[in-house]
Amino acid sequence: MNAVGVGNCFLLSFSYLKKKEGRTLANPILSLLFFILGSVILNTIFNFMGYSDSLNGFEPITNALIFGIAPLLFLYVRGLGKEAHFTNLWSVHLIHFYCYLAITIISIVLPHSSFGQWGRSLTESKWMIFLWNFHFLVYLIVIFLKFRKEDINFPWTSKLLVYGIASIWFLNLLFFLYRFYVQPLPNLFYLNITLLFSVMTLYLFYQKLGVEVIPKSNYRGRKLNKTQMPNGGTDVLVATIREQKYYKDPELDIRALSELVQMPYHELSFKINQEYHQNFNTFINSFRVQEVVQALENQQHKSYTIMGLARQAGFKSASVFYAAFKKEKGSTPTDFLKDII
Repeated sequence: MNAVGVGNCFLLSFSYLKKKEGRTLANPILSLLFFILGSVILNTIFNFMGYSDSLNGFEPITNALIFGIAPLLFLYVRGLGKEAHFTNLWSVHLIHFYCYLAITIISIVLPHSSFGQWGRSLTESKWMIFLWNFHFLVYLIVIFLKFRKEDINFPWTSKLLVYGIASIWFLNLLFFLYRFYVQPLPNLFYLNITLLFSVMTLYLFYQKLGVEVIPKSNYRGRKLNKTQMPNGGTDVLVATIREQKYYKDPELDIRALSELVQMPYHELSFKINQEYHQNFNTFINSFRVQEVVQALENQQHKSYTIMGLARQAGFKSASVFYAAFKKEKGSTPTDFLKDII
Protein backbone atom coordinates (compact mmCIF):
# COMPACT_ATOMS: atom_id res chain seq x y z
CA MET A 1 0.00 0.00 0.00
CA ASN A 2 2.85 2.37 0.81
CA ALA A 3 4.43 1.56 -2.54
CA VAL A 4 1.17 2.57 -4.22
CA GLY A 5 1.24 5.78 -2.17
CA VAL A 6 4.73 6.57 -3.46
CA GLY A 7 3.56 6.06 -7.02
CA ASN A 8 0.47 8.22 -6.47
CA CYS A 9 2.54 11.05 -4.99
CA PHE A 10 5.04 11.09 -7.83
CA LEU A 11 2.28 10.86 -10.45
CA LEU A 12 0.41 13.74 -8.82
CA SER A 13 3.65 15.70 -8.64
CA PHE A 14 4.34 15.16 -12.33
CA SER A 15 0.75 15.93 -13.38
CA TYR A 16 0.68 19.27 -11.52
CA LEU A 17 4.12 20.14 -12.85
CA LYS A 18 2.98 19.61 -16.44
CA LYS A 19 -0.46 21.14 -15.95
CA LYS A 20 -0.90 24.30 -17.99
CA GLU A 21 -4.42 25.31 -16.99
CA GLY A 22 -5.44 27.02 -13.80
CA ARG A 23 -3.33 28.80 -11.25
CA THR A 24 0.28 29.36 -12.12
CA LEU A 25 1.17 29.48 -8.41
CA ALA A 26 -0.76 26.53 -6.98
CA ASN A 27 0.34 23.97 -9.57
CA PRO A 28 4.12 24.02 -8.88
CA ILE A 29 3.42 24.22 -5.13
CA LEU A 30 1.32 21.05 -5.28
CA SER A 31 3.91 19.41 -7.51
CA LEU A 32 6.71 20.01 -5.00
CA LEU A 33 4.47 19.13 -2.04
CA PHE A 34 3.50 15.74 -3.46
CA PHE A 35 7.12 15.06 -4.44
CA ILE A 36 8.15 15.60 -0.81
CA LEU A 37 5.33 13.41 0.50
CA GLY A 38 6.35 10.65 -1.91
CA SER A 39 9.97 10.92 -0.78
CA VAL A 40 8.91 10.68 2.88
CA ILE A 41 6.91 7.51 2.26
CA LEU A 42 9.75 6.01 0.21
CA ASN A 43 12.29 6.79 2.95
CA THR A 44 10.10 5.06 5.55
CA ILE A 45 9.87 1.97 3.33
CA PHE A 46 13.66 1.90 2.94
CA ASN A 47 14.15 2.19 6.71
CA PHE A 48 11.68 -0.63 7.37
CA MET A 49 13.41 -2.89 4.82
CA GLY A 50 16.89 -2.04 6.13
CA TYR A 51 18.12 -0.27 3.00
CA SER A 52 18.80 3.10 4.64
CA ASP A 53 22.49 2.35 5.33
CA SER A 54 23.18 1.41 1.72
CA LEU A 55 21.48 4.59 0.45
CA ASN A 56 23.83 7.08 2.04
CA GLY A 57 22.39 10.57 2.01
CA PHE A 58 18.81 9.74 1.06
CA GLU A 59 17.43 9.87 4.60
CA PRO A 60 19.01 13.22 5.62
CA ILE A 61 17.90 14.81 2.35
CA THR A 62 14.38 13.51 2.91
CA ASN A 63 14.43 14.92 6.44
CA ALA A 64 15.49 18.26 4.98
CA LEU A 65 12.67 18.13 2.42
CA ILE A 66 10.17 17.71 5.26
CA PHE A 67 11.01 21.28 6.31
CA GLY A 68 9.22 22.46 3.18
CA ILE A 69 5.85 20.80 3.85
CA ALA A 70 4.38 23.43 6.18
CA PRO A 71 5.30 26.56 4.15
CA LEU A 72 4.25 24.85 0.91
CA LEU A 73 0.92 23.94 2.48
CA PHE A 74 0.49 27.56 3.58
CA LEU A 75 1.36 28.88 0.12
CA TYR A 76 -1.12 26.45 -1.43
CA VAL A 77 -3.94 27.59 0.87
CA ARG A 78 -2.96 31.19 0.29
CA GLY A 79 -3.16 30.52 -3.43
CA LEU A 80 -6.83 29.55 -3.03
CA GLY A 81 -7.67 32.93 -1.53
CA LYS A 82 -7.74 36.46 -2.88
CA GLU A 83 -3.95 36.77 -2.75
CA ALA A 84 -3.42 33.91 -5.19
CA HIS A 85 -0.98 35.74 -7.47
CA PHE A 86 1.29 37.27 -4.81
CA THR A 87 4.15 35.00 -5.83
CA ASN A 88 6.80 37.27 -4.31
CA LEU A 89 6.28 35.49 -0.96
CA TRP A 90 7.80 32.29 -2.31
CA SER A 91 11.33 33.18 -1.24
CA VAL A 92 10.25 34.57 2.14
CA HIS A 93 8.40 31.47 3.30
CA LEU A 94 10.79 28.94 1.77
CA ILE A 95 14.15 30.55 2.53
CA HIS A 96 14.69 28.50 5.70
CA PHE A 97 13.80 25.36 3.74
CA TYR A 98 16.35 26.18 1.04
CA CYS A 99 19.03 26.94 3.64
CA TYR A 100 18.42 23.74 5.58
CA LEU A 101 18.46 21.68 2.38
CA ALA A 102 21.70 23.34 1.24
CA ILE A 103 23.38 22.67 4.61
CA THR A 104 22.29 19.02 4.44
CA ILE A 105 23.62 18.53 0.92
CA ILE A 106 26.97 20.16 1.76
CA SER A 107 27.35 18.01 4.88
CA ILE A 108 26.81 14.91 2.70
CA VAL A 109 29.13 16.00 -0.12
CA LEU A 110 31.87 17.30 2.23
CA PRO A 111 31.48 15.14 5.34
CA HIS A 112 35.05 15.67 6.61
CA SER A 113 35.19 19.44 6.24
CA SER A 114 34.58 21.70 9.22
CA PHE A 115 31.41 23.05 7.63
CA GLY A 116 30.22 19.54 6.80
CA GLN A 117 30.73 18.37 10.36
CA TRP A 118 28.99 21.45 11.71
CA GLY A 119 26.10 20.95 9.31
CA ARG A 120 25.77 17.29 10.26
CA SER A 121 25.68 18.10 13.98
CA LEU A 122 23.09 20.80 13.30
CA THR A 123 20.77 18.71 11.15
CA GLU A 124 20.95 15.71 13.48
CA SER A 125 20.33 17.77 16.61
CA LYS A 126 17.19 16.95 18.59
CA TRP A 127 16.64 20.66 19.06
CA MET A 128 16.31 20.99 15.31
CA ILE A 129 13.48 18.46 15.46
CA PHE A 130 11.79 20.54 18.15
CA LEU A 131 12.27 23.63 15.98
CA TRP A 132 10.74 21.87 12.98
CA ASN A 133 7.66 20.83 14.97
CA PHE A 134 7.26 24.34 16.35
CA HIS A 135 7.47 25.93 12.91
CA PHE A 136 4.99 23.34 11.59
CA LEU A 137 2.57 24.21 14.40
CA VAL A 138 2.82 27.94 13.66
CA TYR A 139 2.04 27.42 9.98
CA LEU A 140 -0.91 25.14 10.82
CA ILE A 141 -2.37 27.78 13.14
CA VAL A 142 -2.09 30.40 10.39
CA ILE A 143 -3.72 28.03 7.89
CA PHE A 144 -6.61 27.17 10.23
CA LEU A 145 -7.18 30.86 10.93
CA LYS A 146 -7.36 31.42 7.19
CA PHE A 147 -9.95 28.65 6.93
CA ARG A 148 -12.13 30.60 9.36
CA LYS A 149 -12.25 33.67 7.14
CA GLU A 150 -15.83 34.15 6.05
CA ASP A 151 -15.07 35.52 2.59
CA ILE A 152 -13.29 32.38 1.40
CA ASN A 153 -15.00 29.03 0.86
CA PHE A 154 -12.31 26.40 0.48
CA PRO A 155 -12.99 23.22 -1.52
CA TRP A 156 -13.37 20.16 0.69
CA THR A 157 -10.53 18.38 -1.11
CA SER A 158 -8.19 21.20 -0.09
CA LYS A 159 -9.33 20.86 3.51
CA LEU A 160 -8.78 17.11 3.30
CA LEU A 161 -5.19 17.69 2.21
CA VAL A 162 -4.55 20.15 5.05
CA TYR A 163 -6.36 18.20 7.78
CA GLY A 164 -4.78 14.95 6.63
CA ILE A 165 -1.24 16.32 6.79
CA ALA A 166 -2.00 18.03 10.13
CA SER A 167 -3.32 14.79 11.65
CA ILE A 168 -0.33 12.79 10.46
CA TRP A 169 2.03 15.47 11.82
CA PHE A 170 0.29 15.29 15.21
CA LEU A 171 0.68 11.49 15.35
CA ASN A 172 4.32 11.81 14.37
CA LEU A 173 4.80 14.41 17.13
CA LEU A 174 3.34 12.04 19.73
CA PHE A 175 5.64 9.24 18.56
CA PHE A 176 8.63 11.57 18.68
CA LEU A 177 7.86 12.71 22.24
CA TYR A 178 7.41 9.10 23.32
CA ARG A 179 10.72 8.15 21.72
CA PHE A 180 12.48 11.16 23.23
CA TYR A 181 11.21 10.79 26.79
CA VAL A 182 10.41 7.06 27.10
CA GLN A 183 12.04 4.68 24.62
CA PRO A 184 12.69 4.28 20.89
CA LEU A 185 9.94 2.89 18.70
CA PRO A 186 10.34 0.31 15.92
CA ASN A 187 10.17 1.45 12.31
CA LEU A 188 6.83 -0.33 11.95
CA PHE A 189 5.13 2.54 13.79
CA TYR A 190 6.44 5.08 11.29
CA LEU A 191 5.49 2.79 8.42
CA ASN A 192 1.90 2.88 9.69
CA ILE A 193 2.02 6.69 9.81
CA THR A 194 3.12 6.92 6.19
CA LEU A 195 0.37 4.44 5.36
CA LEU A 196 -2.05 7.25 6.21
CA PHE A 197 -0.20 9.44 3.70
CA SER A 198 -0.63 6.70 1.12
CA VAL A 199 -4.38 6.36 1.73
CA MET A 200 -4.87 10.13 1.55
CA THR A 201 -2.91 10.54 -1.69
CA LEU A 202 -4.65 7.52 -3.21
CA TYR A 203 -8.00 9.19 -2.57
CA LEU A 204 -6.83 12.58 -3.82
CA PHE A 205 -5.44 10.88 -6.91
CA TYR A 206 -9.01 10.11 -7.99
CA GLN A 207 -10.48 13.42 -6.90
CA LYS A 208 -10.20 16.92 -8.23
CA LEU A 209 -7.95 18.79 -5.85
CA GLY A 210 -9.08 22.32 -5.09
CA VAL A 211 -7.28 24.17 -7.83
CA GLU A 212 -9.80 26.02 -9.92
CA VAL A 213 -9.29 25.69 -13.66
CA ILE A 214 -9.97 28.88 -15.56
CA PRO A 215 -11.80 27.98 -18.75
CA LYS A 216 -10.54 29.95 -21.69
CA SER A 217 -12.57 30.08 -24.87
CA ASN A 218 -10.65 29.97 -28.09
CA TYR A 219 -12.55 32.67 -29.90
CA ARG A 220 -9.89 33.57 -32.45
CA GLY A 221 -11.13 32.75 -35.92
CA ARG A 222 -14.62 31.70 -34.81
CA LYS A 223 -17.57 32.95 -36.84
CA LEU A 224 -21.21 33.28 -35.85
CA ASN A 225 -23.77 31.64 -38.09
CA LYS A 226 -26.57 33.71 -39.60
CA THR A 227 -29.04 32.99 -36.82
CA GLN A 228 -26.55 34.40 -34.32
CA MET A 229 -25.72 37.58 -36.21
CA PRO A 230 -26.57 40.59 -34.03
CA ASN A 231 -28.16 42.58 -36.85
CA GLY A 232 -31.04 43.60 -34.65
CA GLY A 233 -28.95 45.71 -32.29
CA THR A 234 -27.84 45.51 -28.70
CA ASP A 235 -30.58 43.16 -27.46
CA VAL A 236 -29.48 40.51 -29.94
CA LEU A 237 -25.88 41.35 -29.10
CA VAL A 238 -26.51 40.72 -25.40
CA ALA A 239 -28.31 37.47 -26.15
CA THR A 240 -25.42 36.34 -28.36
CA ILE A 241 -22.77 37.16 -25.75
CA ARG A 242 -24.77 35.39 -23.05
CA GLU A 243 -25.44 32.34 -25.23
CA GLN A 244 -21.87 31.95 -26.45
CA LYS A 245 -20.37 32.99 -23.07
CA TYR A 246 -17.63 35.02 -24.72
CA TYR A 247 -17.17 36.94 -21.47
CA LYS A 248 -15.56 33.87 -19.87
CA ASP A 249 -12.35 34.60 -21.73
CA PRO A 250 -10.34 36.85 -19.37
CA GLU A 251 -8.40 38.23 -22.37
CA LEU A 252 -11.52 39.35 -24.25
CA ASP A 253 -11.36 42.93 -25.50
CA ILE A 254 -13.65 45.00 -27.67
CA ARG A 255 -11.73 44.31 -30.87
CA ALA A 256 -11.89 40.56 -30.30
CA LEU A 257 -15.62 40.78 -29.57
CA SER A 258 -16.19 42.81 -32.73
CA GLU A 259 -14.56 40.00 -34.71
CA LEU A 260 -16.73 37.42 -32.98
CA VAL A 261 -20.01 39.15 -33.72
CA GLN A 262 -18.81 40.44 -37.11
CA MET A 263 -19.58 44.04 -36.20
CA PRO A 264 -17.21 46.93 -36.89
CA TYR A 265 -15.23 47.99 -33.85
CA HIS A 266 -16.49 51.59 -33.80
CA GLU A 267 -20.11 50.55 -34.29
CA LEU A 268 -19.91 48.08 -31.41
CA SER A 269 -18.32 50.67 -29.15
CA PHE A 270 -20.99 53.22 -30.08
CA LYS A 271 -23.83 50.78 -29.31
CA ILE A 272 -22.41 49.88 -25.88
CA ASN A 273 -21.83 53.52 -24.95
CA GLN A 274 -25.12 54.91 -26.27
CA GLU A 275 -27.58 52.15 -25.40
CA TYR A 276 -26.13 50.97 -22.09
CA HIS A 277 -24.22 54.10 -21.05
CA GLN A 278 -21.24 51.94 -20.10
CA ASN A 279 -17.71 51.42 -21.26
CA PHE A 280 -16.70 48.03 -22.62
CA ASN A 281 -15.16 46.69 -19.39
CA THR A 282 -18.20 47.54 -17.29
CA PHE A 283 -20.46 46.06 -19.96
CA ILE A 284 -18.60 42.72 -20.08
CA ASN A 285 -18.10 42.55 -16.31
CA SER A 286 -21.87 42.74 -15.84
CA PHE A 287 -22.16 39.39 -17.65
CA ARG A 288 -19.42 37.95 -15.47
CA VAL A 289 -21.08 39.14 -12.27
CA GLN A 290 -24.35 37.57 -13.37
CA GLU A 291 -22.50 34.31 -14.04
CA VAL A 292 -21.11 34.35 -10.49
CA VAL A 293 -24.54 35.20 -9.05
CA GLN A 294 -26.08 32.25 -10.87
CA ALA A 295 -23.31 29.96 -9.61
CA LEU A 296 -23.84 31.11 -6.01
CA GLU A 297 -27.58 30.59 -6.30
CA ASN A 298 -26.89 27.07 -7.59
CA GLN A 299 -24.76 26.34 -4.49
CA GLN A 300 -21.55 25.96 -6.50
CA HIS A 301 -19.67 27.82 -3.75
CA LYS A 302 -19.65 24.51 -1.86
CA SER A 303 -17.23 23.09 -4.44
CA TYR A 304 -15.24 26.20 -5.37
CA THR A 305 -14.07 29.37 -3.68
CA ILE A 306 -15.92 32.56 -4.52
CA MET A 307 -12.81 33.82 -6.29
CA GLY A 308 -12.60 30.52 -8.13
CA LEU A 309 -16.11 31.09 -9.49
CA ALA A 310 -15.13 34.63 -10.43
CA ARG A 311 -12.16 33.40 -12.43
CA GLN A 312 -14.32 30.84 -14.16
CA ALA A 313 -16.61 33.71 -15.14
CA GLY A 314 -13.69 35.58 -16.70
CA PHE A 315 -12.36 37.87 -13.97
CA LYS A 316 -8.57 38.07 -13.77
CA SER A 317 -8.28 40.32 -10.73
CA ALA A 318 -9.87 39.95 -7.30
CA SER A 319 -10.08 43.72 -6.83
CA VAL A 320 -11.86 44.20 -10.17
CA PHE A 321 -14.27 41.37 -9.33
CA TYR A 322 -15.21 42.72 -5.90
CA ALA A 323 -15.65 46.26 -7.25
CA ALA A 324 -17.78 45.07 -10.19
CA PHE A 325 -19.90 42.82 -7.97
CA LYS A 326 -20.61 45.56 -5.44
CA LYS A 327 -21.43 48.04 -8.20
CA GLU A 328 -23.78 45.57 -9.88
CA LYS A 329 -25.47 44.03 -6.81
CA GLY A 330 -24.95 46.69 -4.15
CA SER A 331 -23.21 44.32 -1.74
CA THR A 332 -20.10 42.19 -1.43
CA PRO A 333 -20.17 38.58 -2.67
CA THR A 334 -20.01 37.35 0.93
CA ASP A 335 -22.99 39.45 2.04
CA PHE A 336 -24.91 38.42 -1.06
CA LEU A 337 -24.21 34.76 -0.30
CA LYS A 338 -25.46 35.19 3.27
CA ASP A 339 -28.71 36.69 1.99
CA ILE A 340 -29.50 33.78 -0.33
CA ILE A 341 -28.56 30.97 2.06
